[in-house]
Amino acid sequence: MLRLRKIHSYYGQIHALKGVSLEVREGSICCLIGANGAGKSTTLMSISGIQRISSGEIEFRGAPIHGVSPDGIVRQGIVQVPEGRRIFPLLTVEENLILGAYLRRDKAGVTASLEQAYALFPILEERRKQVGGTLSGGEQQMLAIARALMSAPRLLLLDEPSLGLAPLIVEHIMGIIREIRRQQGVTILLVEQNAQAALELADYGYVIETGQVVLEAKAEALLENPKVREAYLGE
Repeated sequence: MLRLRKIHSYYGQIHALKGVSLEVREGSICCLIGANGAGKSTTLMSISGIQRISSGEIEFRGAPIHGVSPDGIVRQGIVQVPEGRRIFPLLTVEENLILGAYLRRDKAGVTASLEQAYALFPILEERRKQVGGTLSGGEQQMLAIARALMSAPRLLLLDEPSLGLAPLIVEHIMGIIREIRRQQGVTILLVEQNAQAALELADYGYVIETGQVVLEAKAEALLENPKVREAYLGE
């Protein structure tokens, strides 16, 4: 479904991505793990068209997208849940969700997606008239994911969904991500510093260090890899 071929990206003079290549198969959960500053978020920003690449190719469903505008990327079915959630804090839960469907014109479909979001996240239905900024961190993360689903994505990009959350909430969020794939068939590319949680959830994984992919394998194999266990699992 998604293929990156030797992409390079710069922030000024900083060479952030140094020939990153990866593939995400349709219907899968794929994870990208690595330390802070390794290039994980830059990879997602490049896919979303927010960070322009200097060279390389990004293909989605067989067509190049590396020259497409961010809104055009969303129209093609790629939606990102950014690091730090970035909900609209002064809008209600329901207003946040409706804004997630701003490119859609199928009113019946939007209504159905809203009902689906509330079924997946019952706490959001309870708080639908509550201002987003007053939600807990976990609830805001749920809202950010639900808002992205309102656009009916083919590919969901998740940037550090566990960031700043308590372990029990992280476990709940990871379970929801698994349920999204099962219920809606959405393909997922997950960026995470929490390597254990990501690899237990994913089908396939990549390890990125200083802007380069240094390891790739089935997630279960990476979980058993001594280098991964030492560097990312604290062993």
